[in-house]
Amino acid sequence: MSSIVKIAVIIRKLSVSGGAQRIALNVAYELQKAGNEVILYTFFCDVEKCFPELLKKFTVVVLPKNRYRETFRFLGFLLEDRMARDMAYMIDRATDILYPDDGPAHHVAYYYKKYIRNIPSVWNMNELPTMRWPLEMLPIIENAAFHDIPWRPLFLKKAMILLKTLYERKFIRAQNAIIVFDEFHKMMLRRYANCESIIIPSGLDTVEFPYIEKMSPRRRERLNLLSSGIFLSYRRFEDSIEAMALIVEHGMDPYLVILGEYSTDIKYYQQLKKLCKDRGVVQRVTFFGRYSDAELKHFFRESHIFVYPHLQSQGVAVNETIASGIPTIVTPLAGTYETLHDGVDAVFAEPRNPQALAHAIEKLVDSPELYQAISRTGARHMAENFSWNRQAKSVLEVMNSQIHATKI
Repeated sequence: MSSIVKIAVIIRKLSVSGGAQRIALNVAYELQKAGNEVILYTFFCDVEKCFPELLKKFTVVVLPKNRYRETFRFLGFLLEDRMARDMAYMIDRATDILYPDDGPAHHVAYYYKKYIRNIPSVWNMNELPTMRWPLEMLPIIENAAFHDIPWRPLFLKKAMILLKTLYERKFIRAQNAIIVFDEFHKMMLRRYANCESIIIPSGLDTVEFPYIEKMSPRRRERLNLLSSGIFLSYRRFEDSIEAMALIVEHGMDPYLVILGEYSTDIKYYQQLKKLCKDRGVVQRVTFFGRYSDAELKHFFRESHIFVYPHLQSQGVAVNETIASGIPTIVTPLAGTYETLHDGVDAVFAEPRNPQALAHAIEKLVDSPELYQAISRTGARHMAENFSWNRQAKSVLEVMNSQIHATKI
């Protein structure tokens, strides 16, 4: 990698160990190891809750507590915009390039470029900032009984999404380049903001998560299922629970561990616990909550199948489980599936369909040859095509091209 003097990596919050934080921090660390000066800027930080061993490797600039505001309320994005303006004035004036990660970090970049220095900004867009869901996702939005999203008529939701999109356009179009992780978000960005983007898939650390040879599970023996993600209702953990209840009825002995911070959506967590009780699987489901890398590796060693029914995600967890040799079931809506091949390195299941998930689980258990083939092929696919270093190199190529363009 060629050197860039100073990179400002802007992340909304560093207070939870989520996939977005893992990706941003690992890419930033690779950029730093390559000789670049990397400074993290964030609205809120809790070092002990956000990959502490990794986060401690950086200089982190945090918005003063008296300027930070929680933004769960309606129109909270306006408060975030105010914080973004304040954050922009805290970024070092000698910065060479801005690297906002997701929203509203791109607002910070907008205000820095407008009021401080007009330097290049490369935005890593995890989700289109349209009040959580673009119009295309509304037909498959999750059960409203399971989440904390305020109920509103469909026409009002659509109107709000369109208004928020119009509001966001000036911030989006101010970016010199935009990185997305899949074709879906590339298409959304083109449709809503008339902007092009560059696809760079998420990486992983195959040294940290090496291949572990797996023994094929048998139908009558204990079956350890694993799922993970910060609790948000589009994770569709209810589908995993329903699928597990179905295979119990078919004579199997499954146990499901769900990893991830559940304080992010308490109502969703409570509804999932109620579902477990209603389906008679309370003793079979463990909500593990926040976890360390050591605990994650333990579950990777012990698990037979990883179930990923999410509707939308970068899916770094999928990369890690497949690299570790765990046969993985994904829905063809989460971004990761675009880099996978059904029946070769993963198994696809129809979204929002517990029966399809149950069938996929039974298919893997009843076919030891398929189980072993997917385990080995998937791990090889990840080792050959994905790494944090590869992702960081691709990001830096985009940065260098934008720096060069501004000098012409």
